[in-house]
Amino acid sequence: MAQAERELTPYTSPSHYFGAELRHWRRMRGLSQAQLGGQVFCSGHLIGRIEKAERRATPDLVARLDTVLGTGGALARLLPTAEPRPAAPTDIASADADDPGVPEEGLGWCATPAATVASVTGLWRADMRRRSVIGSAWLAFALAEPVGRWLLDPVDVDVQSAGGRRVGQTDVDALWTMCGSFADADRQLGGGYARGTLIHFADQVMAPLLEGAFTESVGRRLFAAAARLCDIAGFMCFDSGHQGLGQRYLIQSLRMAKISGDVALGAHILVDMAMQAHHLRQPHQAVALSEAGVTTARRSGSASTLARCHAMHSRALASQGDARGSDEALNRAERALDHAAPDDEPVWIRFFTAQQLAAESMYAAADLGRGEHVRRHAATALGAVGSMQRRHVLATATLAGSYLSVPGGRGEADVDQACRVLDDVLPTVGSLTSVRALTAVNDIRIRLAPYAARPSVQRLEQALRHGAATA
Repeated sequence: MAQAERELTPYTSPSHYFGAELRHWRRMRGLSQAQLGGQVFCSGHLIGRIEKAERRATPDLVARLDTVLGTGGALARLLPTAEPRPAAPTDIASADADDPGVPEEGLGWCATPAATVASVTGLWRADMRRRSVIGSAWLAFALAEPVGRWLLDPVDVDVQSAGGRRVGQTDVDALWTMCGSFADADRQLGGGYARGTLIHFADQVMAPLLEGAFTESVGRRLFAAAARLCDIAGFMCFDSGHQGLGQRYLIQSLRMAKISGDVALGAHILVDMAMQAHHLRQPHQAVALSEAGVTTARRSGSASTLARCHAMHSRALASQGDARGSDEALNRAERALDHAAPDDEPVWIRFFTAQQLAAESMYAAADLGRGEHVRRHAATALGAVGSMQRRHVLATATLAGSYLSVPGGRGEADVDQACRVLDDVLPTVGSLTSVRALTAVNDIRIRLAPYAARPSVQRLEQALRHGAATA
């Protein structure tokens, strides 16, 4: 009996995504690893290691793979995005804290505002210089201290600084304007689109301000803006597949939110951390982080933030199979959102509308295998797209998947409808730089693989060769 192939984790990094794509095409052609290896003049063992992101394929090998598998050059277009030395899958959430190969930049909760500034500016500079922190692993054990310190520590007493240039409210206002621009680019085009620009801005503009001279009141507002910018950087990393780096930005973002005293922003960051854990299939961490977010949001005065925290808690519970708990959290999210007055909410949470809540409801329903519930919320979630292109792709892929889920094995999957739904977002997929969105689409492709002989599946595959692969 052939040994079962290990499940892949394409969401982990670009190299893992490449490996999952190679396996997808190999299975579509009905080839074993050994058979494919024989046709491209290498061993089946090497094919297996490339699929698991333990080895990187050379350009020559990729060219042969594209020819044999008839991909139209899809694998060659993906290869440049794969990092040279991908982390082994066992690094995810399990790396040894004493391993000298694990970068420590950005993981600690610094004791003072000055130490925090040194930590976050060092992280920005390491990122700009493409140091090893770029490919660092996401570490579950690194979450305990920052979450505990956020919940239990008092707000820092002394924030004022007598450093370099004088920093005023005009500087802070300009930073918030840039935060809005970067957040809009992220939601529309994905985390990989403007991440490099953001880090350059942080290093050249934000760092000198944090190292400048400011009063207590200006300092609080400055650290809040810095926390938000760092939060966006962390989310961009998470969305574009740099999970360990994203975790470090989010930890430093939470630390700066504590310095600022902005409780609502802290809850928002905790939910971003929970979303990353959920994406990495770490349900226990996702539940704990979202619970910390709910606890924080309850004393924030922001109804929209509380609604988002409850919605993420619902998704985290759904990933554990807790249908009752998920439903209760979702009901609390709806009640909180009913009490929100958008004009009174922080600008960074105003995106969380009834349409966004409907999308969150779709994701929770999908995790619970409730296809009818997914479709019920789809009309609201997939209404006006606006600048939320990434959400549109994620929600559409979730809707397509609902037509492939048959509760209890009764009935047949509606393959043609799943293809029609996914076909609607193909032009958008090609413009996104979001590993999350591409993974969501790829998950549907994998589920469609048993129906590869159907014309609708073949047409979808043909379109995706120049869509998801190019992106």
